[in-house]
Amino acid sequence: GWNTAPDGSGTSYTDSQEITLTEDVTLYAQWKQVKGIENGYEWVDLGLPSGLKWATCNVGATTPDGYGDYFAWGETSPKDNYQWSTYKYCNGSETTLTKYNTKSNFGTVDNKITLDLIDDAARVNWGGKWRMPTTAEQDELINNCTWTWTAQNGVEGYKVASKTNGNSIFLPAAGNRNGTSVVGFSGGFYWSSSLSESYLYSAYRLYFSSGHVSLSSFSRNRGHTVRAVISDDTPQTTIYTLTFNANGGSGTMSAQTFEEGVSQALAANAFTRSGYTFTGWNTKADGSGTSYTDGQELTLTQDIILYAQWEVVATTGYENGCEWVDLGLPSGLKWATCNVGATSPEGYGDYFAWGETEDKFSYSWNNYKYCNGSETTLTKYNTNSNYGIVDNKTTLDLSDDAARANWGGKWRMPTKAEQDELRNNCTWTWTTQNGVNGYKVTSKTNGNSIFLPAAGRRYGTSVDDVGSRGCYWSRSLNESSPYYLYFYSGYVDWGSSRDRNEGHTVRAVCP
Repeated sequence: GWNTAPDGSGTSYTDSQEITLTEDVTLYAQWKQVKGIENGYEWVDLGLPSGLKWATCNVGATTPDGYGDYFAWGETSPKDNYQWSTYKYCNGSETTLTKYNTKSNFGTVDNKITLDLIDDAARVNWGGKWRMPTTAEQDELINNCTWTWTAQNGVEGYKVASKTNGNSIFLPAAGNRNGTSVVGFSGGFYWSSSLSESYLYSAYRLYFSSGHVSLSSFSRNRGHTVRAVISDDTPQTTIYTLTFNANGGSGTMSAQTFEEGVSQALAANAFTRSGYTFTGWNTKADGSGTSYTDGQELTLTQDIILYAQWEVVATTGYENGCEWVDLGLPSGLKWATCNVGATSPEGYGDYFAWGETEDKFSYSWNNYKYCNGSETTLTKYNTNSNYGIVDNKTTLDLSDDAARANWGGKWRMPTKAEQDELRNNCTWTWTTQNGVNGYKVTSKTNGNSIFLPAAGRRYGTSVDDVGSRGCYWSRSLNESSPYYLYFYSGYVDWGSSRDRNEGHTVRAVCP
């Protein structure tokens, strides 16, 4: 346009505007840059009503026809696999969202509907004033430009030409990523920064194919391309990157981005290290720098690397004179290396009626401690009046726990759930140790093991199934019969069909 002052501070006029003069006047042409560079990346002015400038290349590309990188919505780094199990802001599914959600049936509600700059792939990767466009800004591009399907350097896509100044950009049909595959090369899929409020597991995108251009929403775990924008009113904030280093551990953790001046909580550790426990983070690998804990709030003023700190875990030890081994179980429970009453791992040890704490010569209802001579006259640990006195106790008191009574300290008998944990988190191998049959039980996480001999069971004065079966009491009751760990070659499970007056072995546990 025109202006009465060279710097545009006077009166403005447009071409062909009707005016009346009262004196001689000089009009100065006013010029606007149509292309430029922001933080090293080129933009073009398409004469849009908002004044928004569009990048000439996709984020991650170096030419207008380059596909660039693919991003899940809200993520700022490309990856190998795009699915819900790898999506940053959920716990494995579209109904367990952890950010950008307005309804509780889809996960944690924060009512955010526009990406924070720390989750904006354009700002994090290009810096400066670059950001992802909103869906309204993508709509402005559609309505104020002419879209022509073409090929540029052998790449199909749309030439998008301004209806006002004739400037243009090229958007390649880059397809999208689903799982480990790249699909849909006949179309273009470009994320906006706007959440779909109709389908909260989806975000809005620009979608096109030959003869078709529209806005739609799509599952945010999919990998789409990004074409960045800048505007004169965009604040120039700095994004810092926090990188996690396993420091001898294994696994992966995505880098965490921080907007300058904005604090957020550290991500929880996802690294593991066999034989070690995680103790926190430090800015130095040797722990001599600044320390941080999981979930700690911090504000960054520069890019930093945090190194996982590890402490050696004692894998064996003693509790009140009896040895335990750490099998790396989720609960942290330690298992004894010998049966109660035994002095070696392959020793059978003593046999106990359930709820009794001493070995004996004969095992029958006539001499069972907690009944009056039969299975229908129970005096303790009973939930059914048909079997005797009801006390609704379903877990052994420590005074009736053979492990605590014989070994003391913190030793006790395991619950059924703890025996299940042992079954599910270890590899069970039938073997012979020093001439004794049984199972070698090996941790799936740290490789430590225990040996459970096939000690059989006692009934009356007999010992049955020695060398072929194992029956190990838990401290948990199932209706009238207790649970026990039951095994033979090729089979490991729990049972509850044996009478509590029988003599079974006990393998103790401690915290």
